[in-house]
Amino acid sequence: MSADPLATYLGCLFGAEPSGAFLEVRWRLPDRSRMGQLWSPVEHRETAIDSIRSIGARTDCYVGCAPRNRRYGGRDAVDRAHVVWADCDSPESLAALERFEPAPSMVILSGAGRHAYWSLWPPAETAEVERSNRRLAHALGADVLATDAARILRPPDTFNFKTGERVPVEVEDLAVEVYALEQVAGDLADPPATAERPSGAPLAAPADLHDPLAAIPPPLYVELLTGRERGRDGKIACPFHDDRTPSLEVYDDPADGWFCFGCERGGTIIDFGAALYGIEPRGASFGELRRRLAAGLLGRAAA
Repeated sequence: MSADPLATYLGCLFGAEPSGAFLEVRWRLPDRSRMGQLWSPVEHRETAIDSIRSIGARTDCYVGCAPRNRRYGGRDAVDRAHVVWADCDSPESLAALERFEPAPSMVILSGAGRHAYWSLWPPAETAEVERSNRRLAHALGADVLATDAARILRPPDTFNFKTGERVPVEVEDLAVEVYALEQVAGDLADPPATAERPSGAPLAAPADLHDPLAAIPPPLYVELLTGRERGRDGKIACPFHDDRTPSLEVYDDPADGWFCFGCERGGTIIDFGAALYGIEPRGASFGELRRRLAAGLLGRAAA
């Protein structure tokens, strides 16, 4: 592989993909609630490299972990992946990653944690990738919301602007090992809750119904937080991007949550509040996010 870290990274994700597939790049626009998007044929990776470096020098930039079979970023545009991955950002998950065998083929310092990738041969189909990602997340204590096949993550040679500072995203470790899928996740246990989201949407975190926030039905918390009532088709206009045709689907069950087919966001009440308030749903700010949601919802939801 090339000594160029970004070329090496893209080679890990797309190296054996035949021509005709696309690499997806997304980035934060100035108002932070909207995303730009571009597509690059996998065989013309050098063009994507130039774009990623240029964009990633001025705003948060992301790359789809799996090739797309057309110019669309949803799960049904993913046929297979050449890697499985885990997003580790807690001290416990980082320690578990250090101990995990087999070692990742590549580890990226994301500016807030680490993204670990295991290169596969042969590539794995979408359902196998997602099941293996969920097993990895469960084993490592990694982010369960980063396990869907359409996931976008930060590439190296860019910067993380989430805290307002310009924190570099870098390759921390490169082993260039290639594994069969069974070697990575075959012996790992499935997590306790692996229910499929409707319409191929990413998995929401399992709802803890003993938590009063997690027990609030999505139609209620979405309406209370946005003032927008769910339509007969189950959708509202998404508050996170310019959505002239309502594309945010609001499900009935707290375990299913919500998902926007326009900007590809989704998850639980915590994810909705984090996106709405612009508060990071992890670390020190998590408590503030919960307090703000509780203040705005619990009394009104019980009324």
